[in-house]
Amino acid sequence: MLERNPRHREIQAGFRSLCEKILAREGAIVVETGWKAKNGKAPPTQADFVFKRPPDTELTVVEAKYLRSRRMEDGLFRHALDDIRRFRDTRKAGHAILIITAEPTDMQMQEAERQAVQLWGIAQLLPMAQKTPTLAETFADLLRELAVHPGQFLREMQQLEGFTARSKSRGDGARLIGEFEQTRPGKENQRKFEQVGEKALRLLFADQVQRWSLPVASDDGQHRPSMVARLLPHHDVWLTLQGDFSSRYMTVSFVNGAEPAGYGEVHAAARHLHPKAQRSIAILVSRAGFDGGARRAAVEELRENGKLVLTVTLPDLKEMLTARDGGDDYHDFFHERASELMADNTL
Repeated sequence: MLERNPRHREIQAGFRSLCEKILAREGAIVVETGWKAKNGKAPPTQADFVFKRPPDTELTVVEAKYLRSRRMEDGLFRHALDDIRRFRDTRKAGHAILIITAEPTDMQMQEAERQAVQLWGIAQLLPMAQKTPTLAETFADLLRELAVHPGQFLREMQQLEGFTARSKSRGDGARLIGEFEQTRPGKENQRKFEQVGEKALRLLFADQVQRWSLPVASDDGQHRPSMVARLLPHHDVWLTLQGDFSSRYMTVSFVNGAEPAGYGEVHAAARHLHPKAQRSIAILVSRAGFDGGARRAAVEELRENGKLVLTVTLPDLKEMLTARDGGDDYHDFFHERASELMADNTL
């Protein structure tokens, strides 16, 4: 199970919360929640949660296990069965459900049935999660983070993505282009430009990023990226870039000047990249494009420091939003931009 470090415990907690919400969507009333107190350091003393489903007055205890492998080891499975039977007896519950992200074997299904425990895998959760777009989206993101190789859970993620809100928003690119056109250049309009740009990047990278975070605001006068993203891609372009630059994170910055961005803006965007911390890729969006100095700075950062700064003009961004609305692939733009930088011989 993924409980060896704080991030793994966070993922496990997210899966338990998702299961609780899925069952609540199915009419369950949660009467006791135990998963919030679990930290992986001590044996559990209560089930992840207990619910009842009116008019049935009997309780149901539930354990949710988020596993790295697609198969649950028999020893771990038997231990989980022992735990949930103990929780059922302690709470005098009439039912028990063990939910796992692995694929149950026939032998495990038979053993669970003998113990009067319902054993659910991903196949049982999918149709329930698909009823609610936000749950489908959360489930797809959790599977994306769990996958140890690009093809793992691909079919399940594609099924879930078809029911998410982001799959039904084909016209959002055109709407954001309209918002860009209403913004004006200049420092006084920088934040508005960033806000629209943030929405555009979130839309374009919805399937390649696990989560976005906003850096803490500071009055020290230092340049800060607008967003930092955790890359968890399944598109070939981003899988290749992630592997080539050993980068788990990507930063995004915006320049809203009336003149092309130059040497200093590119180096400022690269300042917060740290290859040893697996943060080697930045996207820099400039309203007015880039001059020759920006190109030289991007090549310098790549060759001298191993930092990839992908420069994107506002027309580039609009073109990608249009392609996204039309169902066309737009990620090749970033592959071409990276290839141009790596092949540049100006230095």
